[in-house]
Formats: sequence, structure tokens, C-alpha cells
Amino acid sequence: MNPENYPTCKTSNGEYQFFSDGRRGVFEMRVVFEQVGDDTYNLAFGVWDPVSGSINDSEVLRNGDMDKILATVGFAVIEFLRMREKALIIATGRVLPGANPTRNRKYRMSIGKHLDWLARDYHILGFLADRGDDQEIIGQWPHGWSGTWKVFNRETNFDAFLLRKK
Repeated sequence: MNPENYPTCKTSNGEYQFFSDGRRGVFEMRVVFEQVGDDTYNLAFGVWDPVSGSINDSEVLRNGDMDKILATVGFAVIEFLRMREKALIIATGRVLPGANPTRNRKYRMSIGKHLDWLARDYHILGFLADRGDDQEIIGQWPHGWSGTWKVFNRETNFDAFLLRKK
């Protein structure tokens, strides 16, 4: 796997920094691995807000470099798993009720694009969440969702993803 990506700088035990440089300017970005279980980490990334000291993962940047950003996030995940071989990384682009599924679709497409390479060393699963009558996902991410984990495939519109080393 050799997609173009931004250089990263590790800022802490579970955080990586990089800069998106595109048509709207340069934005500081962070990739954060938040521990949500013994060896389970929720992946979050987004624009860094130095005032709040946190990322805004709901901002739609539209900087023209989404593929490069996703490749950078992917490399951060691989680096994180090199350091923590037993870790499970979970991620979703659907954390808010009614949220636009575009981000999740981008995740699925990016994983699918590199699936042959990834599948050599990693188990990749997709999650299909249970939904209410209104078709909204029931519960809060990451612990309140119920549903089914399945082996990742390119055709299924999964609600979340899991990656772990084989």
C-alpha cells in the first residue's frame, strides 16, 4: 500500500498530528485513539481546535484532499497497531443521529480500495447496527449499539468498522 499521505508527528501515546493542505488552506488535524475497553480503541480524527484542546470530528473540511487524509489516518492506524499488536481499532462515521452517511461511505471505499493489501495482515470487520422503526441506529456509539459484526466486503454499507492484526 503506497497511497500519498501527509507526514505525521506523534503528539502523545494515542494521538498523531498532521496538516491538511488543500484548496481552502492549511488545517491542523489530529488522529486520536481513545481507549474504550481493555484492548479496544475508538478511532477519531478531525480538525484540531487549539482553544478547546480537542478535535472537531463533525466538521466537513472540503479541502480537496480527503483521499490523502484517509491514507494518513490509515498509516496512523497501522503504526498504532505495530505498537499494540493486540489492539482492536473501531471506527464509524455515523456517530450522530441523522448524520450524513458520506463519511462512512468514504471509509468503506478507502478500506475496499486497499482490501487486498490490508487483508494479508489484518482482520477487517464491518458492523451492521440494529435500527428502530425510523431507520435510525439504536443506542450511542461505541457501547450502546447492538447488531452484527461481519467480515468486511466492498458491497455492504456497514455502520462501523473494526481492524485488528492477524
